[in-house]
Amino acid sequence: MIGSRFAFVLAASIAALAVSNSTIVNAAEKRYVVGTLAEGTTPFLISTAWANAVNRHYPGHKVQVSAVGAGTRHMLLVAQRKMDFCLWGPTPYNLLYRQIGPFRKIKNGPEMTTKVSMLFSFQIGIYHAVVYDSSGIKSYGDIKGKKVFLGPPAGVATRNMRLIVEAMTGYLPGKDYQQIKLGWGAAQQAFQDRKFDVWITVTATPSPAVSQLALTNKIRMLGLDRSKFNHPSWKKYFRQPGRMLADIDPKDYGRNMVNTEPVPTTGAWVGLGVRSDMPAETVYRMMKAFWDNIGDAHAMAKQMKSLLSLQNAVTALAGDIHPGALRYYKEMGLKIGQPFRLTQADLKRRKK
Repeated sequence: MIGSRFAFVLAASIAALAVSNSTIVNAAEKRYVVGTLAEGTTPFLISTAWANAVNRHYPGHKVQVSAVGAGTRHMLLVAQRKMDFCLWGPTPYNLLYRQIGPFRKIKNGPEMTTKVSMLFSFQIGIYHAVVYDSSGIKSYGDIKGKKVFLGPPAGVATRNMRLIVEAMTGYLPGKDYQQIKLGWGAAQQAFQDRKFDVWITVTATPSPAVSQLALTNKIRMLGLDRSKFNHPSWKKYFRQPGRMLADIDPKDYGRNMVNTEPVPTTGAWVGLGVRSDMPAETVYRMMKAFWDNIGDAHAMAKQMKSLLSLQNAVTALAGDIHPGALRYYKEMGLKIGQPFRLTQADLKRRKK
């Protein structure tokens, strides 16, 4: 009896010790959050690849992906030290520094840009303006009176698409068409349920989300009219840093895409940003975990290999490069150009 009681006490003590040790391990594990866009978008794929690399190859450090809310909100959270990673790059840096667009209510934009540092850049993708072929909409000019999703209400993409639509048509939201105000994920689902007429998403091509839609539906992409590129709204859009022109190849989406010619569109460079106060050694180890195992990211989706390369990583940097990232680039022998940066003189000289 005594022996069995001793054995029970001993077993309980061992179990308690194991729980105690587990608690110590878990307490020592450092956790981070990366804010990104909805599933199926390029930022989501790359943020997931970043999290996977850190979780697999940097013991004691775990990154969680959060695709809730607008990218602009994530940027502010990182600047406020309430989130660890976010989308970042020339355009958001420019808008936050100048306190315009989605950041128009911010009072200390220049200071806040110093709270976010860049890790690497990539092409966020290109704008896909998608309609069902049965809608009868064949151009931007046909969206008058229609329900149109431009992007999340407070997002950078939304501001840009308002400018693009205005340049192509002269139409304004609330006056000429109804702007659908949803997040990326909710909008994707609502369009599949045919709750509105035009779904505009920004993603690399071929987009997994658009490809899925095209499996069972005939779709059309709305293309830009290059004759409208002299419009003031287009000039305002395109003079932002990190802009680019591109074409969508109908072959990317199979026989259910009714376009027969390449569809002119536009897109942008963005990147992954980090809290500027994150220790340099931590960021350096994360960069190694990611880039030394980049094959894992390339295997995630067809477009990842063209998006993620060390050359692309340093193509469109803005503001401060985090010292940990800079150390990695120097070890790899990369030459880094001058990142996009503004000064107080630019702030005074440029009008909103």
